[in-house]
Amino acid sequence: MKVDREEQDDARRERIARAAFELFARSGLDQTSAQDIARAAFVSRTNLYRYYPSKIHMLLAHFERTVTDTRDEAVRRLGAGSPPQAVWGQVTARMADLGVRYRHLVGAVGQAVLGARHDAPAETPLGPQGSAVHDIRTAVTLVALVEPVLIAMRHQGHIRPDTNIQFLASLFVDACLLALLHGGHRNQREVLRDWQDRFTLIMQGALAPGLTLSNIDGQITARVTLEQPEPVSA
Repeated sequence: MKVDREEQDDARRERIARAAFELFARSGLDQTSAQDIARAAFVSRTNLYRYYPSKIHMLLAHFERTVTDTRDEAVRRLGAGSPPQAVWGQVTARMADLGVRYRHLVGAVGQAVLGARHDAPAETPLGPQGSAVHDIRTAVTLVALVEPVLIAMRHQGHIRPDTNIQFLASLFVDACLLALLHGGHRNQREVLRDWQDRFTLIMQGALAPGLTLSNIDGQITARVTLEQPEPVSA
């Protein structure tokens, strides 16, 4: 049946992405061969390229899954009434943890995302044989991670109602990636402090009149720099 074939393809695609990431995490992108990945995923090398045209596409696929899971949890917490500041702290802590633990992979992810167009539709499928469409989807996925918290802040009256949330989220995603690429952070706390500085700068023009980040209820700065992350399974 067609459904069974699609399910098998999805399962194989996910298995390849996870096997590839485990190898990348251990040995790095350049030191991992396509044959290594095919062997670990129990597929032929031909099948490997049928599902992913390059190693960076495999890395991005696994990264997207982690980002999507984090977004789903953020949306669930916001829907349950958690303050957006607290959810923001959890989201940034998880992403910072990944950035520090897998710093040797940050360059490849960052360059792919920063080189993509943020205005492509999220549902755009992969192009044939290695188009950059998958890279674009990664950029959109990251923006979608930030948007729910900013929307919640707008609903609370902290952000001007005419603010373009997608554009604001895109700015912050780019700023965070640039910080990871060039910051030389030693630990998660340094990443979070850097991100908070950039977030403060970007938010200056978006806050509702009379507000500053320091007088918003919950104090975003304290939440972001002090809240401990939950364990991340990457």
